[in-house]
Amino acid sequence: MTETIAAVEKAFRILEVMSAAGAPMTLMDITDSTGLPKPTVFRMLRTLVDLGIVDQDQLRKRYDLTLKMYNLGRGNGYDDIREEALPIMQALHDRFNETVNLGILQGGQVLYIHYLETTKSVRWQVRPGVRDPYYCTALGRAIAAYLPERQRKRLLDTVPITPRTSATPKDPLAVARILDETAARGWAIDDQENDNEVVCFGIPLMDGVQVMAGISITVVKGRMTPALRSEMIEALSAYGPGPRSLDVGRG
Repeated sequence: MTETIAAVEKAFRILEVMSAAGAPMTLMDITDSTGLPKPTVFRMLRTLVDLGIVDQDQLRKRYDLTLKMYNLGRGNGYDDIREEALPIMQALHDRFNETVNLGILQGGQVLYIHYLETTKSVRWQVRPGVRDPYYCTALGRAIAAYLPERQRKRLLDTVPITPRTSATPKDPLAVARILDETAARGWAIDDQENDNEVVCFGIPLMDGVQVMAGISITVVKGRMTPALRSEMIEALSAYGPGPRSLDVGRG
């Protein structure tokens, strides 16, 4: 029994460290932060991955909490955000019959928490719990553009940029320009910068003056016409907060 309690305590220590970090961590990061032996941390992480509470990025060997873990801490999960966003999402889905996504920013990644799927045969799906980089997604850009300047700068300074497609921005300066453009017009776009043959438009979902999430429309590139692009931007702009002064939140 004592060994079982000790194992639970170690698992909770690991989860607390990962939650506080708010971004994917390496095995060594977690080991250093918890003070636990590396073999112990490795075994615990393998168990947590098997349980679906922790996810492992096989490419970069980083670990992060899954949506399942966040839902355990919030009861029904992000119900408050979903409730706020659903009328907008439903209106956009009804009008365009394209997939509409809802996501939040966790560390330097967008965590998808809800979606309304198109009924069209050719579609692009992103299930809740999946994560994408903020810098090459319309959702991430819409959220990051409305963050206070210090938080935005922290993202630009600390999140490494890894190309997803040939169109992905190459460096933080390019991302910074994109975020400024997004803030100036009030909506974001990702034109095959996260996934080939996929275009997304996004807006921030605000709680007063603070951004709490983002909403996006995902369209297969082959369906994107100039007229549809203009119509989607107009529709999203009607629900978004509008252009943001670049002086807001600085300091």
